[in-house]
Amino acid sequence: MRNSIIAVALFLAGIFFSCCASSGEMPPVTFNLSEIKSLDGWGETAKDGDHSFRPALKGKGAWLRVTPWWGDGVRPPDGKRYIIEVSYKDVLSQPAICESWGALGSYHDRSELHRFGGANDAQWKVADVPVSWDLIRTPLDANLAELCFKAPADLPIEKLTVREAKLPEDQARWESETREWIARAQGEKAKAVKSIPAETPEIPDAWKDKPIVPYVRAYYDYIYPNSAPKAKEVGATVFVRLSRNEFEPGTFGVYAQEDLSGVTYQVSELKGPTGKLACEIQCLTAEYALEPKGKELGWEPQRLWPAFPAQIKKGNSGWFYFNVKTLGDASLPGNYEGRITIKSGQNTAELPLKVEVLPIKLLTMDEAGLRMGGCTTGLTSVSEMRTLTDHNHNMVNIWFAGIAPGMKLTDGKLELDFRLLDEWMAQAKANGQKTMVWFLGGNPNAYPETVTIERELYKTLGLPREEYFKKMGSPEQRGKILPEVATLYTQWIKDVYAHAKEKEWPEIIVTPFDEPAKWSYPDPKVEANRKFAIGCGPWIRDHFMAACKLIHAASPDAKVYISMHHNKQVNVHGANCRNGEIFIPDVDVVCTNAIDEDHDLGNKSRKAGKQFWQYGGGGSRRYGFGFYFGAWDSRGSLCWAYNWGKRFDITEGSNWEYAWYSPFETITTPMYEEFREAWDDRRYIETAKAAAKAAGQDIGPLLDQIRKETLDDRGKGGRDTVNDFWEEGRTASKMDQWRKMLSDKIIELTKK
Repeated sequence: MRNSIIAVALFLAGIFFSCCASSGEMPPVTFNLSEIKSLDGWGETAKDGDHSFRPALKGKGAWLRVTPWWGDGVRPPDGKRYIIEVSYKDVLSQPAICESWGALGSYHDRSELHRFGGANDAQWKVADVPVSWDLIRTPLDANLAELCFKAPADLPIEKLTVREAKLPEDQARWESETREWIARAQGEKAKAVKSIPAETPEIPDAWKDKPIVPYVRAYYDYIYPNSAPKAKEVGATVFVRLSRNEFEPGTFGVYAQEDLSGVTYQVSELKGPTGKLACEIQCLTAEYALEPKGKELGWEPQRLWPAFPAQIKKGNSGWFYFNVKTLGDASLPGNYEGRITIKSGQNTAELPLKVEVLPIKLLTMDEAGLRMGGCTTGLTSVSEMRTLTDHNHNMVNIWFAGIAPGMKLTDGKLELDFRLLDEWMAQAKANGQKTMVWFLGGNPNAYPETVTIERELYKTLGLPREEYFKKMGSPEQRGKILPEVATLYTQWIKDVYAHAKEKEWPEIIVTPFDEPAKWSYPDPKVEANRKFAIGCGPWIRDHFMAACKLIHAASPDAKVYISMHHNKQVNVHGANCRNGEIFIPDVDVVCTNAIDEDHDLGNKSRKAGKQFWQYGGGGSRRYGFGFYFGAWDSRGSLCWAYNWGKRFDITEGSNWEYAWYSPFETITTPMYEEFREAWDDRRYIETAKAAAKAAGQDIGPLLDQIRKETLDDRGKGGRDTVNDFWEEGRTASKMDQWRKMLSDKIIELTKK
């Protein structure tokens, strides 16, 4: 196979180069599929009129490797984006998928670039497939770039022509085509969705004959297609209040009194007594898509795309979302004004915009000693990491099942291949990621199948996983680490921490597996569809403790984390104790979503010299990750989960995600924006504490008042810490009040 790949690469290196543009940009490079002699997943060369092609075979994953068109380097230069023009015959009833290998995902996975086709009209077409520098890389075994096509039927492909992307048109096209295929994929399901009665609009007389009726709501008060304006909202002022180094959203809705097409908007410059505000403004538009709501599907403003021409039916609303970013010292405090201009064809409307920049610079997440990260299925792209940093994320939570160094035994010694991890860790650190929590195992309900690191180390011995599972499930071995695995496990920890220190990786914190407090279940609660799982019992407790002891003994630099999803009093399996806190002596970081079971857990952790964190799900949003977790002074948080789901159509299966990678900009969500606001709230708290300390003043009474009001405002979420771990506030506007109380105090304390 390797020889055939090299032969293909050498052949492709001689394929012709098209005419070069005079601008000095890369000349287009064409790869003719019919001339390639050996590929996997492809049929034989054939002709269709003037078109010579090879079919990407149905369901095979037809892949090819080509000489890197960008020249030297394992990746294209930072920031480079290309369009792969795919000449194909559309014989598909569903779109085909083009992927690239970029050492992301779970290493072996490729990154989806685009879906195309599906008209099934037997016409030859050209699909414009984008790929960015951070989504493609040459594999370790060859200096080649890898692409793959997945098709629901044999798909004739004639050639690929690679050119540099042209912005903004190529980006706008890809984003539009992506939203179109999402809508097509959900089309039949949409017909079965129960309609929700439209709200009754309250439109002032001055707007009654206007096709476009703009109205203003806070970003945490979501606008749905069936939303309608209230009288005082129509034509109101959008108000944004922020510090000198902060992002802050402004949002508004557009209610259509006739069908509106191509609805766009612009935000003007912001001007005040000191002149033009130095800032950046990011304009976004909400895409409404289906997602599960219990056992049914419903419409959600699911994603925020770079602003696009929206279609709004008569009697419906659209949601428009923008972020103002101040630029530190360049952004002078004061009041600024501008206009939001909304257009649809010849119809226009305006909203006034006022921005107040406070005489405050907030502590950064790092300066405040805070950590926030989402759980990922694999490695994130560089573009995503830059978006993470913008959203107050400075940590990534990776899982051994998808992310690990290469492992093999040579003469009985474990050898680890860090090449791909070294590249990613360096990029992560350069882009603001300070900490990695590495889950070495998964859900204990599937024990021992999900003790991932141990089963994979056992496999390096040349032995089958199934044998490991049977041994670990036996009564005499439950809760223990196999001696032959313990030796390799110790070496793995020692080598990883030594290598991380040498290469200056971000801080590494490991955990043997997830949620060990499940040891106290009175019955095993075995995860479904597992052949060898024995589930939960006291062996979970014993195994977690044994692994913690091994990890700490292996390296003096090792830190161990625990996800403590319960800390309640139990009397089971011969033990009478709180089922979570028994692990505090074994770990360095205690992270819980069950503070309501034990309000003193943070104090217990800190008294024991441990870091105290809290975790939650997507529903926690601003309230949970911000003031609620802040009420317990937790210093870090994890979110389940950042990208644990399917691509863009999430109507089937389990999906936990709040952002999507793209070859252009990261596609965000209202949830993601609220996470940023949550940690801005935490930054205000920490900045107020620092200002009080510098001024020699006590702000304890203010913090106590905010804490009391925060706890009093807690809603119904978070009572089921396994399936429903999120916190909600009953009155979202209170968070704005608490933030103003803090900002007013900071200004008072820092006046000269």
